[in-house]
Amino acid sequence: MKKLSGFLQFTIGLLLAIAFLLGGGIAAALYLAAKHSTQPERPVFDEERVATQSAARNAKSASTQQKPAATPGAPPSTPKPLEAGAYRARVTWPQGLLLRDSPSFNANSLGGIPFNGQVVVLEESSDKEWQQVRLENSDQKGWIKGGNIERINE
Repeated sequence: MKKLSGFLQFTIGLLLAIAFLLGGGIAAALYLAAKHSTQPERPVFDEERVATQSAARNAKSASTQQKPAATPGAPPSTPKPLEAGAYRARVTWPQGLLLRDSPSFNANSLGGIPFNGQVVVLEESSDKEWQQVRLENSDQKGWIKGGNIERINE
């Protein structure tokens, strides 16, 4: 009887140890899965901080300045003319887009384009994954990931 009792204690102890290890492993896996399934906050790059600060300053100074009266007979100011085959578009990606110097995720960043920012689409890559754009009213050109803008009908 004493041998049976010792064997029973050993078996119950082994089963409890396995249950604790299994339960701890499952709890750790669930914790890590929950921790890594949420997306991190969107980073704010230096170029974006400078652009938003200068845009805020320009908006503030523009609101305090008076607009000059239009001279009679002068044509109204018009946006830059479009290149052949180009069209205007706006950014639809909620976090904005990175402007890159070549059509690749490994390319250097030239800055950012905010949500609803307007660009001029110049061309698309042969695989239609990337689009070369020019910033509206600027000469800065770069590449953005395709499918994140919508055409503006004029």
